Amino acid sequence: MMNEARQALNFAARQLGFSGVGVAPAQADQGNTLATWLAEGKHADMSWMERHLPARLDPQLVLPGVRSIIILTYEYPRADARSAPGCIARYAQGDDYHKLLASKLADLDETLQWYGGTQRCFSDSGPVSERFFAARAGLGWIGRNGLLIRPGKGSYCFLSSILTTLELPADSPMPNRCGNCHRCEQACPTSALHNGCCDARKCISFWTIEAKSPIPQDIQQAQGNRLYGCDTCQEVCPWNRPQEHVYIDPHLLMPATLQSLSPQQLAHMPEADFHTTFSGSPIHRIGVEHLRSNIAKQAASISPQVL
Repeated sequence: MMNEARQALNFAARQLGFSGVGVAPAQADQGNTLATWLAEGKHADMSWMERHLPARLDPQLVLPGVRSIIILTYEYPRADARSAPGCIARYAQGDDYHKLLASKLADLDETLQWYGGTQRCFSDSGPVSERFFAARAGLGWIGRNGLLIRPGKGSYCFLSSILTTLELPADSPMPNRCGNCHRCEQACPTSALHNGCCDARKCISFWTIEAKSPIPQDIQQAQGNRLYGCDTCQEVCPWNRPQEHVYIDPHLLMPATLQSLSPQQLAHMPEADFHTTFSGSPIHRIGVEHLRSNIAKQAASISPQVL
């Protein structure tokens, strides 16, 4: 019965556009990596990670009776679609993936309910160590940039998780294949990466997206042409070589208007236009003032005359 449920899950996931499916046992030991990272303050001011630590380490606190954790991958664009100056992280160039993937996860929930399962579903939105379970489920390994790297597919993907009370056949982990490569650590503009962990206090993505406090001067100087997020550690990864025949959901492609809007136009965009332009985008979450601040800091790090 559980083999049949797994086959149905795999088929439905492919039909919905997911590029990979893996299953890990819910009781898998996560070790002390996350707790140590938090104790060292590398989460910066993301206090919600501390609050959710017990649930992350014990999935039973998220879904009582959970037996399996399903991890799914969904591809996002590998190329920077911007024709105007100023980089926006690939994952944020189209529609908000949380909303896009929520309905697909609901469909998979229905499939598993038919086999008697109770589920909780998340896409980077709940207290689940998705990268850990993705690696445990054999979808790839955690690279030195802290991201899931998949052989032949690289790291440009979203992760979604389904906690289920069904005991589905589990997959086997694969070995780490980063070898002696340290390109991501060497290329990081703020030296935020070390042995598979990212220190958010130094990370440009954190400061341009999550941070609530003013950006430190040294981070601002390293920001370069980045308006929102940073993909440097992915751009230099050998596993992210250009791929042919990778399906990208059209909803995740950058609208033509955003491709050509200059930093000056974005900085002086009226608030009403900001809400219209970014209403369905992850960028909307940071608000117009934070975006303007990012642009001003980006311009200052390159040339005081850009804006």
